[in-house]
Amino acid sequence: MKNLYLILLFITSNIYCQNISSIKNLDTAYVEFKESAMQIKTVLPKDNPGFKRWYIIQFKEKNKDEYLQFWVSDYPSSKRREMGIKSDYRLVEKAYLRRNKKKTISVDFFKKYGVFKSYYQAFEKCKVIYIIDRSEEKNGQIPIYEVSISSSYMMGE
Repeated sequence: MKNLYLILLFITSNIYCQNISSIKNLDTAYVEFKESAMQIKTVLPKDNPGFKRWYIIQFKEKNKDEYLQFWVSDYPSSKRREMGIKSDYRLVEKAYLRRNKKKTISVDFFKKYGVFKSYYQAFEKCKVIYIIDRSEEKNGQIPIYEVSISSSYMMGE
């Protein structure tokens, strides 16, 4: 019985719920990206000035295609360009991602809340968003890219 209690305690301590209110209060969020039919990555040539790559999460919402687009560029905003602060790029260990697990958003979050709530409510106060690119993982090192975000959602429809 004691072993069962320990197992249940371990399982429940590792499970957490992603919801809008917990994401809404973050200043930094991490979006997990794994290439699939729903998650598309486009990498531009290295000599291309400005934009370097796009990450798109697509899904159907009310019989139309919707998407969230994350893009990596030299500078994430015009203010940062004026200050000369470039977008952040790092290689991190899996332990780093485990420490930031509660700040990590999976594709299931976007499926659950849709484009409008994900874009306009969850990320409204978030200052920095990183893409965790699982498709480029090598030797336990996982790249994370600071990104900007946009969506296909049109207000007033």
